[in-house]
Formats: sequence, structure tokens, C-alpha cells
Amino acid sequence: MSPEPVLAERAYLLLKADIMAGRFASGGILNERALAAEYGVSVSPLRDAAQRLVGEHMLEIAFGGGYRLPVMSPDALRDLYRWHGHLIRLILKASRPAAAFEAQSYAETEADGRALATAATNLFLAIAQACDDHEHSRALRSATERLHIARLGEARVLRNLEEELRAVGIATISGRGPDRFEVLWAYHRRRIRRVGRIWEAISS
Repeated sequence: MSPEPVLAERAYLLLKADIMAGRFASGGILNERALAAEYGVSVSPLRDAAQRLVGEHMLEIAFGGGYRLPVMSPDALRDLYRWHGHLIRLILKASRPAAAFEAQSYAETEADGRALATAATNLFLAIAQACDDHEHSRALRSATERLHIARLGEARVLRNLEEELRAVGIATISGRGPDRFEVLWAYHRRRIRRVGRIWEAISS
């Protein structure tokens, strides 16, 4: 592999991680030159990475050029939670993921907001990876990654996240019928009802 694709991949991974971690403000314009210098690449690989993230709906092309973070409003966050919930239901109705992972590996974590957010994101990404339908898998991965920043705010608003995540993991792997879907929908419904407070937590 030539150096340019390697540098573009490096920039992509670093920039995506920073976006998911909430480093940049909603609607903020990226400082391409500063980020390129920080990531140890030139501007060209950084732009390649940013363009790739536009395709994943994690960045937008800014008016007048450059790239910016999408504006995350309470309504947009509510829609994203709903979309994520519908995708999970579609995937699990089609088939139980034959995933080579245990629910406990995602649920047994310390009561730390970042660790819990990462555990939830990893659980849903594992479901996406285990899905045979590539369109559903791609859509769930995108929605899951875009929700990571909201999960960082959930720890400041919601309680008993460890127990909830454990229940979701168990329902995903071994649950059956309507009980299984009720656990998963309750997970999303809880967040939809408190979307205003979660949005405030990640916007402050």
C-alpha cells in the first residue's frame, strides 16, 4: 500500500475517534491545517478522510468549502434514537445474530460514563457486524457510531446504565419473542423521553 492511502486511513481513524468523543462542537468548522499537523499528515489525506466521513454522515461539506460537524438538535437526536431502535428490531426480527461474543463482555464494566458509552457502542456494532444483510448492517453501524456522543451524555442524565446494558445484551443474544423486543424498545424509549436533557448534557 502506498504512503498516501496509509496516511488517509490514519487521518480517518483519528478524526472519526475525535468526532465520536465529542471533541468538536455541533455545527463547528474543522480547521483542516491544524488537524493535519496534529495527526501528522498533510492536508490532502485529511481531506480524503473528511470526505469519507461525509459519506458516513459524521461530517458535512460547509458552505464556501471545508467541512463541518452536522448540527445536532433535540429533534435530530430523537430521530436518530428512533432510527437506531427500528434498525435493531429489523435485524433481530430477521434472524438472531450468530455473533461470537458474550453479552457479559459488554455489560461488565465499571460505572464510568465513557466506559459505559463504549460498551454500548461496541455491543450494537457487534450486532451490526453479525448481521447477514449488508444494507441493514451498514445502516446500524452508521447510526450506532453517530449516537456515541449522545451516550457520553446519557451517563449524566440516566441511572442504572450498567444493569440496563446487561439486560439489553442478554435480550439480544438469548431473548425470545415480544419480551426481547420490549427490553430493546424500552432502552430506546427511555432515551427518547429524555432527549432534551441528553442534548443539553452533550451541548454544555
